[in-house]
Formats: sequence, C-alpha cells, structure tokens
Amino acid sequence: MEERPRKATPWQALRMVLSAFMGVRRRTDHEQLRVTPLQVIVTAVLAAALFVLGVITVVRLVTK
Repeated sequence: MEERPRKATPWQALRMVLSAFMGVRRRTDHEQLRVTPLQVIVTAVLAAALFVLGVITVVRLVTK
C-alpha cells in the first residue's frame, strides 16, 4: 500500500516558499510533504511582506 505524504509544518512550508523564491528546490523534498494551497499562499504573502519591509529598512538606513 502506498504511503500518503505527511502534512507540512509551518516551518517546512516556509522552507518550500523561500526555496521557490530563490528558484532552487529538490523534488524529493517536496514530494514527501502534503501542502495545502492556503499554507502556500499565507506563507508566500508573509515572506514577501517581510522581504519588502527589509528592503525598505535597508534603504532608509543607507540614505540617512
């Protein structure tokens, strides 16, 4: 009998999204986990917001 992939934890979902942002991922890592679309969307939006806030902070620090 085929084993179902286990549900991804928030940390694993974050790792998946960040690796997708950078354009690198290993298929075997992601095939072993079950990720819901809601997990991906929420994690991606939060990661993108943190990235933008980080860039804004660095630019403000450099231009002062």
